[in-house]
Amino acid sequence: GEKMPIYQRFAEILESRGTKQSFIVKTTGMTKAAVSNFLAGKRNLTAEEFLTWCDVLNIDPNIFRSN
Repeated sequence: GEKMPIYQRFAEILESRGTKQSFIVKTTGMTKAAVSNFLAGKRNLTAEEFLTWCDVLNIDPNIFRSN
């Protein structure tokens, strides 16, 4: 099947947990605009940002690997 883009997977994780974008802004140090642009698929995360998101959400980065 189609591989879901990383931004969509993060959006689903946030939604399923009821985690607000403001939490991401606070914990990652990214701007509100950067966070919402990423979740809308209009911006990519840097490697550092990606690992920080995984960290603050307590997610294993390996779940995003394609098999």
